[in-house]
Amino acid sequence: MLGRDSKRAADPPVTGRIDAAPGTGGDEPLGRLARRLYAAQYRSNRREIHSKFHKNMRMRFALLNNLQRAFTFWRRHSGNVRRQRGVSQLSQLAQLLKLVLVYRADPAAYYALNLYEPPRRLEDIEDYVGRHEVKNGLYSLMRDAVSRGQPAHAHSLTNKATFAGNCLAAGLPHIPILASARGGVFTIHDETPGALDRDLFVKLTSGKGTLGARPLRWLGDGRYADKDGTIIEREALFKELAERSNVKPLIVNPWLRNHPEIADLAKDSLLTFRVFTCLDPAGEPRVTHGFLRIMSKLEPSWGTIEEYGSKIDLDTGRMNRACADRDLAPDAWWDVHPKTGAQITGRVVSVWPAIAALAVAAHREFRGWAVIGWDIAATPDGPVLIEGNSDPDPHYLQRVHRETFGRSPIAPLLRHHLAQAEALLKNG
Repeated sequence: MLGRDSKRAADPPVTGRIDAAPGTGGDEPLGRLARRLYAAQYRSNRREIHSKFHKNMRMRFALLNNLQRAFTFWRRHSGNVRRQRGVSQLSQLAQLLKLVLVYRADPAAYYALNLYEPPRRLEDIEDYVGRHEVKNGLYSLMRDAVSRGQPAHAHSLTNKATFAGNCLAAGLPHIPILASARGGVFTIHDETPGALDRDLFVKLTSGKGTLGARPLRWLGDGRYADKDGTIIEREALFKELAERSNVKPLIVNPWLRNHPEIADLAKDSLLTFRVFTCLDPAGEPRVTHGFLRIMSKLEPSWGTIEEYGSKIDLDTGRMNRACADRDLAPDAWWDVHPKTGAQITGRVVSVWPAIAALAVAAHREFRGWAVIGWDIAATPDGPVLIEGNSDPDPHYLQRVHRETFGRSPIAPLLRHHLAQAEALLKNG
C-alpha cells in the first residue's frame, strides 16, 4: 500500500565516482563528449540516422537550425530577462550566438537553465546534454552497446499493448488495457461484467506524451462525457474508436485516481512521476532523477498547455519549487501550484520509496536499455507503471532540477555507457 515502506527499499542514488575507461574523455565535459560522439555517429551513418525527412534536414543543417532557434528564443524571452534581471537584450543575443557558434549546443538551454545570471556561466553548457544528440542517435547507440552479446527479447517500451503484457508476465503493477482498436475493429479485453462502466482514458497504442489522449467520464446508463462536455453513448463511442483506429491503433485504459496526498495538485488529470533510471557498470539500475509531472493539457479548465514539474529529493521525497516547460521567465518558479493554489515546495511524498523501488524493479526486467524514463502514477492502491520511455527528454529534466547532466548523479553512469558506445562506433 502507498504511504508505507516498500518491502524492498529503492536503490540509493549514485554517490561516488565511477572512473571513465581509458580514451573516453574522462576529463572531457559530459555535454561536449555527447555532442562529439553524436557528430561522429552522424558522419558515419548520416543516411540512416533518422527516417523522418524534416528531422534529417534539421540534422544536416544543424548550425542554421540552431541559429534560427536562437533568434526565436531571444525574441520570446529576452524582454523578460531584461526587465527581471537587468541583462541587456544585446548581451543576451551575443551569448546565444556564442553558445551556438562556439559551443555548438542547443540554444534552448540558455533560457531554460538561466545561463544569463550568476552563479551560472555560459561555460556551464559544456555539462549540458541536449535532447538533440541523445534522442537522434546516442540513446540507440548506448542501447546497442548494452544489448551486444545478449539474447534477443520481445520486450517493448514503445508499443503499450506489448509493454503491458511484459509487465503482467513480470508481476509489475501496471495500468491494464481494458480494450483496444486496430484496423477498424474494436476489441474488449476485459470481459468482466461492467469492466468498461467506469471513467476511461483512451490513447495511442504507440505514442508519446499526451498525443491522442482522451479522458472519458462515466455518467452511467451507458453514457460517457468527453473532455469538452459532449455526451456520447457507449456503442457510438466504440464505433468511433474503431473508425479512428484505421489511422492509428488505440488502447483503452481505466482512468486512474491520484493518491490522496497529492490529489490537490490536479483537478481531473492523473499525476505521474518521471523517474530516470540508468544501468551502472555492473548492469544494476540506479535511480538518478525524479520529478512530479502536472500536465495542463489534460485539465481543460486551466486554459494552458504548460507542463509543470517539481523535483523530488531522492533521499527524502521532498518536493521543490515548480517550473513550467514553456514559460521560461527568470521568476517563473512557484512554491504554490499556479492553478490550484496548493502548496508544492516542502511537501514530502511519503510514497516516493515505493515509486523508486518500482522503477528499479521495472528496469531490471527491461534491462536492454541503458537509460529509461519511467512514468509512474501514485494511486490509492499503490504505485502503477504507466509507461517506460526509451528516449526520455533530458532537456526539461535538467531545467526542473536546475542542474546539468554533467553535474548530476547520472554523469558517471552516462560516461560509462558513452565509452561503450564509442567503442562500438569505432569497431563497427
